[in-house]
Amino acid sequence: MQKSLGGQIVIPPQSPSVIPIVAPASDGEPVEQKTTKVVLKPPLKGSLNGKRLCRNVIIHGYCKYEGKGCEFNHDTNKAVSPQASPENLSKLRAQSPAFQAVSSVSADSVNAPEFVPRFSIDTSVTSPNKETNPIELDSANNKQSYQAEASNLASLTNNFSQFSVANDTTTTTTTTTTTQSPQPQTQPQSPSQMLAGLGIPSAQLDPYYYMNQQSVYPRQPLQHHLYSGPLPHVSNLLPHQRTIQSFFIPDNLREQLTQRNEAQLMTAPARELGLPLEVHVYHSLYPLDTSDTKSTKHYYGHPTSVYKATCSVDGRTYALIRIEGYRLVNELAMTVVETWRRIRHCNIVSIREAFTTRAFGDSSLVFVFDYHPCSVTLASKYFTNQPTNGNVRLIPETTLWSYITQISSALKAIHGSGLAARNIDPSKILVTGENRLRMNGASILDVLQYEGGLNVARHQQEDLLAFGKLIIALACNSTQSFQDLSQSFDYITRYYSHDLKNLILYLLGKPLPTKNIDEVVVMISPHILQEINNSQFYNDELEAELSKELENGRLVRLMSKMGFINERPEFDMDPSWSETGDRYLIKLFRDYVFHQVDEDGRPVVDMVHVLTCLNKLDAGVDEKIMLMSRDEQSCLIVSFKEIKNCIISAFNDLNSGRK
Repeated sequence: MQKSLGGQIVIPPQSPSVIPIVAPASDGEPVEQKTTKVVLKPPLKGSLNGKRLCRNVIIHGYCKYEGKGCEFNHDTNKAVSPQASPENLSKLRAQSPAFQAVSSVSADSVNAPEFVPRFSIDTSVTSPNKETNPIELDSANNKQSYQAEASNLASLTNNFSQFSVANDTTTTTTTTTTTQSPQPQTQPQSPSQMLAGLGIPSAQLDPYYYMNQQSVYPRQPLQHHLYSGPLPHVSNLLPHQRTIQSFFIPDNLREQLTQRNEAQLMTAPARELGLPLEVHVYHSLYPLDTSDTKSTKHYYGHPTSVYKATCSVDGRTYALIRIEGYRLVNELAMTVVETWRRIRHCNIVSIREAFTTRAFGDSSLVFVFDYHPCSVTLASKYFTNQPTNGNVRLIPETTLWSYITQISSALKAIHGSGLAARNIDPSKILVTGENRLRMNGASILDVLQYEGGLNVARHQQEDLLAFGKLIIALACNSTQSFQDLSQSFDYITRYYSHDLKNLILYLLGKPLPTKNIDEVVVMISPHILQEINNSQFYNDELEAELSKELENGRLVRLMSKMGFINERPEFDMDPSWSETGDRYLIKLFRDYVFHQVDEDGRPVVDMVHVLTCLNKLDAGVDEKIMLMSRDEQSCLIVSFKEIKNCIISAFNDLNSGRK
């Protein structure tokens, strides 16, 4: 028997594969077939290899040497009972339930490297400590070698049980007790709970790695930063030079879009969360409001819940706001929703429908709105987690005027339709992007407090008053700033312009017939032009980034064609189709682009080389390159144009319909 360098895999001796040649028998003569029995050498009497589970079965699930000379155990269901020895007389035994998960793996073969997750974990916490967790044995003749074996097994089981990693053929058990009692099935721990159990503070974990810390099933974080930023010494480049980051969208924009996609696809088992499987035509409900504060759980005195759900009609994702335990008295109140549905504005979260349901076990009123992933409220962005040292975080005046312009535009559309917003509150306005506001919860209060449109003018005046209170709260960075107006105006006069102060004084003035949103628009008209200018610049920037992705799409299509052609097992009844003719040039070009090595034989991972070659190939330039075979016995000098023609020809053959 020969062992590998690591001492892990045992390679059995190869038996000669000889096929005996027998002369054909004559007609009518019986043929005597001689069979040669392969006699496997049984393991030695004192060897434990026959009782150990083969590591190929543990790692790969099967052993290709089973029945061909491998002397290890391959039966995962067979319980191997060890021989009677003084070590087996103790409480802690290898066949006890504490070691059922790895009972057939001894300390000699457990030399695999320790499992390390993607986030760093202090190994001093995960490994069992003999001083804190001593294992008492009854027998006085216990050997120290068995104690080391039990310690290794316990360490291996603990390291894997923390991350819900277990053998497919075994069951995960605990190693802290000698007897195992049946326990109910519990939900997997989230990474924050897992780290807290290990003694690691949750502050060391990136809060976005797991967007919802109370999610049922933890997920691996997405790799947002695919390319690192440019170094300082290469920031000043020549006009003809470009960094690798210039070929792709910026990291912050890509991360923002990826976060939105991930948030839109988040799901959770409905039964484990106590949610119905389907509500009306919406399914896959996922709770969005995870805060426990009463201010966010109540909407004007009514307990509410917010969910993300998928519509079975169009397949899109919507936000469901549920008014719990509400019984609709007047059915005419639902007609207000139809009026709000006709309003389409970029600063208003559009409502789709409203209905009553008993799917949650009570009489609930559900409003369906457009879903904007990764959005936060103004209250959570500016009025929570404020510094305790007394330093007020000053909001730039340009940002304030941007918010004022957007809210004024939304109020102009609402009041022009004969409605009132009634939701100008920091907890009801969403920030869905960079300085992008949307008024949320439209029509909810009109349904809950239905008046038949009798007091619309009074509610519109209340909107203007609430608008002024919101500006004061944002400028002073405090929701209590309206209680002391003199001190608040002194602060605004010190840090902001007179235009902002005059606007607040107008909004907080007495209700008059001439006081309306049109006068507000006239007062902020100079700043509206600046907001339009900023929006146009941002639009130009997004179009420039979109053009980069358009160019990257060409390279993806080109690489997809090469992937269809290279290493194809069989085509047109020819197993060697991808290795002959023009396809051989494509294979050599693939090696030229992706499989280059340096003078020391190390792989060359050069993204600039890859992008340069693929762009030249897509353009079909006449530049010639030298392609070398893998055995370095032949060289071919071809141009990018010729390789492009070869790819087009081979891809057309695949689309010809031949098998």
